[in-house]
Amino acid sequence: MIYVSDKQGKTLKALSSLQGAKMILGHSISTIAGVIQTIDESVATILQRTQKQLVGLSYMSITHPEDLARNLAQVAALQPNGSSARIRKRYLGGDGAVITLEVQVSRIGSCSDGHLFGTLSTVPPPLPPVARLAAADPTPYRLWHRAKDLLDVMRSRDAILGADLFADHAWASLLMVYVAEAESRIATVESLVAQLSLSRATLMRWLRVLQAKSLIEQINRELDAVQLTQTGIERIERLLSTKAPVTVS
Repeated sequence: MIYVSDKQGKTLKALSSLQGAKMILGHSISTIAGVIQTIDESVATILQRTQKQLVGLSYMSITHPEDLARNLAQVAALQPNGSSARIRKRYLGGDGAVITLEVQVSRIGSCSDGHLFGTLSTVPPPLPPVARLAAADPTPYRLWHRAKDLLDVMRSRDAILGADLFADHAWASLLMVYVAEAESRIATVESLVAQLSLSRATLMRWLRVLQAKSLIEQINRELDAVQLTQTGIERIERLLSTKAPVTVS
């Protein structure tokens, strides 16, 4: 459960309750030195600031002092275009609240230059002793698994019936980006081109349509990264949660 202070700073209000699961909040991009370049509004809200207030700040300035050395060491260990690191850290909110989030960080670019790409998620609260014996909420896993199953069915359909009969590239792209984010990977334009067997020009036309629908963020040309917007995440998960109607005869 993630909390932020109210306007008086006296009480804490729950923004989301996930029953032991985590939820993607949004993304941020910073320089190698940690200066924030872009950050989703949903993340800025959690940190009790505006996007304008955060852009240009170093993430070190809003990191809890006790987590700073460990955080710096984990980021320094990242290899350019290598594996990402999962970092659980405490942030200092705009009104002084301590906010714990999980950040999946990747370093994109060359050894001397590049950017840090972060996907921020909620951290589930610790469970009471009895509740620890119960199974965790399977919702995130179920949604990820259903998205994977849908992609597998689409690939089998194309292989068996012929890909030339179908053209649901927009939906396939959204599912691929969703699965990548759920697995803490970065979906790039090139990776989507390869998976969809499309030309880059054709895929970019579809991505521009998805941008116009506010389902994906503006493509960062330098990073080539494709990100879902918060609206995109919510709508995809709503679809993945939809159950087929049962007909009783």
